[in-house]
Amino acid sequence: MTEPKKSSFEEAGAAKEAGLGAEILAMLKQNKKYWLVPLILVLLLFGVLVILGSTAAAPFIYTLF
Repeated sequence: MTEPKKSSFEEAGAAKEAGLGAEILAMLKQNKKYWLVPLILVLLLFGVLVILGSTAAAPFIYTLF
């Protein structure tokens, strides 16, 4: 017997999942929201600063400001 042809829904379910970053970039590209890229980058930089601010790298970060 032959297998029945898969629907596009089944093919999409069997596909490998994209990561969070890839999903966000795809959404920005599809919706043409390129102006959000700088905002996301600034938020990521602040997050990195907060994380590094609680480590031994804190004295070096404070000299930047």
